[in-house]
Formats: sequence, structure tokens, C-alpha cells
Amino acid sequence: MTIRKFATVAIAAALVFGTAGCTFTSPVATRQAYSPSDGAQVNLETIKARNFIYLSNGTQAALFGSLVNSGLQDAEVHIQYTDATLNEKKDVHFIVKAGQKLDIGYNGEPALGIDLDKTPGKIVSIFVGQDSATGNEIRVPVLDGTLSEYAPLVATLSTVTPAAGEADQHAE
Repeated sequence: MTIRKFATVAIAAALVFGTAGCTFTSPVATRQAYSPSDGAQVNLETIKARNFIYLSNGTQAALFGSLVNSGLQDAEVHIQYTDATLNEKKDVHFIVKAGQKLDIGYNGEPALGIDLDKTPGKIVSIFVGQDSATGNEIRVPVLDGTLSEYAPLVATLSTVTPAAGEADQHAE
């Protein structure tokens, strides 16, 4: 009789822990960092690069994103990329003032006309660094005007001028 009671308790315990086991090991989804939009992001020392996307209409393309300086001093940000046509590494530099946000292609600001793979659906890599630190890779999606929220930005691509290799941009 004791064996039967022990077996019943063992089976019940196995059922309880077997069916509820996923809650013991499942991570809480709200604690996981993610990009809340289609773009990519990275956190540097005091600079936060947000919503970086590369928009293309098949022939023209540009980089869009925002740089936020949460620090108390101005910061130099460099974006390094490999030119798709020339296969050369290039840098573009920005100065982001303390406590300011610098929009690239958003809110009426010009997009960054750099030459990456223009094929919508691809992922391209850029490196974003602060001051003299080595850049962090951001894997940026290449999007087109298929989604209605990007159609107005894609329409502005004809006005984008190519970025100079060592261009300096400043947040006002």
C-alpha cells in the first residue's frame, strides 16, 4: 500500500513540475532589450544611436537615424561603413552637443547619402563609435517605401547629396 501512495505522489509531483517547468526557465519578455521599431540601435558611452534604417528606392538610398547625447559634454560620433561601389572603408563624423539629439533624415534634417547595398530586404553593417573609441556594429535593415510610414522618407531620396568621406556635421 505504501508503494502505491508513493507512486501516486511521485506521478503527481512529476505532472506538476513537468507542466509548470517552463515558467521556471522562461525569461521575462519585458526585461529584454529590443528595438521598438524597424530600425536598429546601439548604446555607446553617452551616445545612443536610435532607429537606424537604410531607405532605398532601388537606385538611390540614404541612412536615417538619430543620435542622442545624454552626457554633460559634447561628443564626437563617427559612422564607419564600407562603400558598396568602391569597396573602401569611409568615415563620417558628427558633433552631438551635450543633452541634444541629432536627427539624420528625420524631422526635416538631411539623410546621410552613403553607398551601401541598396537591395530592400537586406541587412547592411555600419559601425558607430564615440570619440576615439572603436565603433560598435549596427546591422541596419534596408527598407523601401512599401510600408506607408516610410513612403514620405523614400520620396525625399532624390534630394539627398552624397556624404563626403570625412564630412563633419553638427547638431544645432
